[in-house]
Amino acid sequence: MKDRDCRVESCSFECPGICRIGFSCPALVEEAGPGQFVMVEVSDGPLPAARRPFTLSSVSKSKGIFEIVFEVKGPGTSSLASSAPGRSCRVMGPLGRGYETSADRWLLVGGGLGAAGFPFLAASVRSARVLLGASCSDALVRTGGEAEYATEDGSAGRRGLVTDLLDGLDLASFDAIAVCGPTPMMKAVVEAVPDDLRPRVQVSLESRMGCGWGACGGCAIPASAGGYLKCCVDGPVVTAQAVDWSRMGGGLV
Repeated sequence: MKDRDCRVESCSFECPGICRIGFSCPALVEEAGPGQFVMVEVSDGPLPAARRPFTLSSVSKSKGIFEIVFEVKGPGTSSLASSAPGRSCRVMGPLGRGYETSADRWLLVGGGLGAAGFPFLAASVRSARVLLGASCSDALVRTGGEAEYATEDGSAGRRGLVTDLLDGLDLASFDAIAVCGPTPMMKAVVEAVPDDLRPRVQVSLESRMGCGWGACGGCAIPASAGGYLKCCVDGPVVTAQAVDWSRMGGGLV
């Protein structure tokens, strides 16, 4: 865990309300793995003081640049989204446990901004087929690999939910399955995977984080073995079997 000065290299909006920022920090990039996250300073002033967690969306080790993608919701993210190239931000990271990437053939299933980390993952594995879902085409996070889309309004790909893209798919042909998105969507994907294949599923969990390094206990996730996992240090990427889905909002759907 290291705190670093990172320089903003680019800041743009993918679509209204969705911002992408590129930071230059060769030392952080060299240590980063897909699925890990960073805690970013969001304001130079006294308020808001708390940093925000962002998954590493894409990484260029040759250029020493990493990117984050996020929705602008409140004063913290609004301040960050107004960053001009050249701004210096304090960034802690890389943090957390990322994906175990030794498998060959991957299926990536993402919903909305849950897919923000998939470009980094897709670029880090040998082969990736990607299923992405969102409310509309503007909300899709485009990623590398062989991609298919589902949108609720039908503006891109198939009309419906990303889970609809699992219909007829031979899940046994994939060595690993990565899932990230809203909890109901992740539950539905896990349920769709046969019991004997569930050890292949890795989920990237989302939870409110205060510190990002295990001190505050604010990001607890119910564990299948009893008790809780800390999303920031035990995850955010864990096996699907490590999670007690029945305590994640009403059981599998």
